[in-house]
Amino acid sequence: MTYVKRVRVFTVANHWELEKHVNQFLLEEMARGFHIIDIQYQITCTRQDHTVYSCMVYYSEPVEE
Repeated sequence: MTYVKRVRVFTVANHWELEKHVNQFLLEEMARGFHIIDIQYQITCTRQDHTVYSCMVYYSEPVEE
């Protein structure tokens, strides 16, 4: 079986929403058989004083040949 490395990026305005989306994605790990390599979070404040929360998940996923 071959594994392909992929990136998934989540961006939301509410940190609770980000947590919900990332946790849902991580629950799929067992069902789809992928492996998490790294997770990175970032908080950005825009010029209009809006906070943006983002998360990048770097993972490998099996693909059928």
